[in-house]
Amino acid sequence: MHPNQGWPQQPPGYGPPPGWGPPPRPSTAPAFLAGGLWLLVSVLCFVLAGLNTADGVRQTPEAAVALLGLAFPRSVIGNGDPAIVATYVAGGVVLLFTALVLARLGFARWILAGLGFLVVAYYVYAVIRLTINHGGTLIIVPGIALMLWLTASMVSVLPPVGRAMR
Repeated sequence: MHPNQGWPQQPPGYGPPPGWGPPPRPSTAPAFLAGGLWLLVSVLCFVLAGLNTADGVRQTPEAAVALLGLAFPRSVIGNGDPAIVATYVAGGVVLLFTALVLARLGFARWILAGLGFLVVAYYVYAVIRLTINHGGTLIIVPGIALMLWLTASMVSVLPPVGRAMR
C-alpha cells in the first residue's frame, strides 16, 4: 500500500494547503521608505550647507541656525565655517549609507540610526538654546531638521525595516 493512498488529491494547479510550504518573503517597501527618508535628510544637509557657503552664516541666518554645530558657543565653533563643513560631511555620510540601505545591507541602517539619534540630540540642544536666548523665530528650520532626522532614525529601527533587509 502506498503511504499517500487514501489522502485526498488536490486538483492540478493548486498549491499546498495554507500554512504549508515556505513562508512568504517580506516586502522590501520598508527598506526603500527608510532609504527615501535618509535621502531627504541628505538633501536637507546639502541645501543648508549650500545656502551658507558663499558669504558664510550671515547670508541666510534663518537656515544657518540649522547647521550642525552652530549652536555651540562662539569659543568652540569660531566663525561658523566648521559648522558648514560638518553639515556637508554629515550629508555625504548619510548619502553613502543611504545607498547601502537601498542595497538592503542591514548594518547601514544601524549606523544611520546611531548618527541620526546623535544629530537629534544636537538639534534638541540647538532648539533649547535658541529658545533660551530669545531666538524663538529662528527655531523653525532647526525644528524641521529635528523632525526629519528623528523620523528617519525611528523608521530605520522599526522591525519591518529589519525584515526587509533580508
